[in-house]
Amino acid sequence: MWYQNNITMIILFFLICINQIVNQKIEKTYQRVQGVQSFSITNLTKDGFPMRSKIAISLTYYDGEIPIFLLCSNKPNANVTMEYDSITKEQCTYDANAYEDNSKKQVVSLQDRLEMKKYHSNFNIYEFKGKGLFIGAISKLQSSYKIQAEIIPLSACAKDCRYGGSCFQGVCQCMKGSFGDDCSIQGLDILQQTTLSSNYLYYLDIEQLTGATFLRVLSSSINLRSQCYADKPQINHGISILTNLIQIDNDRIQNCKDVTFLVSDQMKVQQTPYYLFKLSDECQVEIIDINDEKVGASTILFILFIPLPIVLILITICCCYKLFKSKANQQHNLQTEPNPTTYVDLYIPTQKFQEIKDTDVHSINLDYQYCSICLEKFDLQNNVKITYCKHLYHSNCLQLWIEKLKVCPLCRAPLDEQTIISMQTQKSMSLIDQITSKSTNKLKPSQASLSFLNNHNMTRFQNNNCQRSLIYLDQ
Repeated sequence: MWYQNNITMIILFFLICINQIVNQKIEKTYQRVQGVQSFSITNLTKDGFPMRSKIAISLTYYDGEIPIFLLCSNKPNANVTMEYDSITKEQCTYDANAYEDNSKKQVVSLQDRLEMKKYHSNFNIYEFKGKGLFIGAISKLQSSYKIQAEIIPLSACAKDCRYGGSCFQGVCQCMKGSFGDDCSIQGLDILQQTTLSSNYLYYLDIEQLTGATFLRVLSSSINLRSQCYADKPQINHGISILTNLIQIDNDRIQNCKDVTFLVSDQMKVQQTPYYLFKLSDECQVEIIDINDEKVGASTILFILFIPLPIVLILITICCCYKLFKSKANQQHNLQTEPNPTTYVDLYIPTQKFQEIKDTDVHSINLDYQYCSICLEKFDLQNNVKITYCKHLYHSNCLQLWIEKLKVCPLCRAPLDEQTIISMQTQKSMSLIDQITSKSTNKLKPSQASLSFLNNHNMTRFQNNNCQRSLIYLDQ
């Protein structure tokens, strides 16, 4: 009797376990379908959302066109295109990195509202909203795939963490240079590169910067996407601009650090502040200039072995020289006004952007109101300079640029001192001609006199042009 009771209890326990397993996992296969297909998880949530758990929903692709696994607040329009912007306009989310990387598996997770935090979405974890929630997939051509949903613990990861990543508090903590919610996307350190290719993702570890900003000058203009990874974890959806500069200013660097700290603190995972870069078009460019100050090993050794007395003597001499020079400069400044320090200030005057907008300058295009050097929008009170090739830049930006490269950032026209002086001479001669023309009109000569003056001015114009050409050749 005792033996039979034990057997019965074991069978009942086994049946209960099977029932629990069945109730915690559902799946559905779709064979050669197209358009919008729906998937229901009602069986998993009919008794309420499981406590201290989450629902991991995955799409496994078999053949045909790769579908997009969707999670929407309502059923999407059947005419929605398979583009990121179109899908987000339908109030839908999806595993963008997995889909755009042609992965066989796309995964999102649902959690109860009480367990949700702001940055869970960075790891494809979203709040469960039973009313109106649409789960499914979309493909424009025939496709075969399987959608599966299962209940897993909050501390478990919906995907396997790759390339040395580890699962912690329900999300993958990735090694350096690995990205995505499963660490499957690999990047290259841009600080170690001399060329950039559209075949790779590049990252900047902000903590490795020695200065307050980051700058790289490229051999040609490219369509470049850049983004702070903590702020925008979708790899291919950073801000795209056409530029020959990779520049991150101090404000953006600090903002990226702040957002990364918030993600790490909220999700309880260690995350490095990264800036990501991706070339939008198929191309390859060279890095022709860098702004990092690197000290060679030989220089360091030389400094370490300088005898201390010599160092102290040199410091004393320098201090005395600076003190003497400072006093001399103060006396000189009391007698004379300061002159422009560089030829850029002397021959390319600084103006307010407001003054240029208010002036009828037809030769300058003000439709694109951004400085092509720092990529910041012009403010009405900004100090700006206009080059002789009719391009507009912030005054400080152009000054710093010309110190390194004496060419126009946009058209590559020469901006060395000799060229700028020659252009100023031509402008002065043109102004004299205009004044002469206005004075002639005020005299109102007869038709015969006008003919004589026109012939005379034409001869003078040709002679002047000849002289200018000879001067230019001599230079």
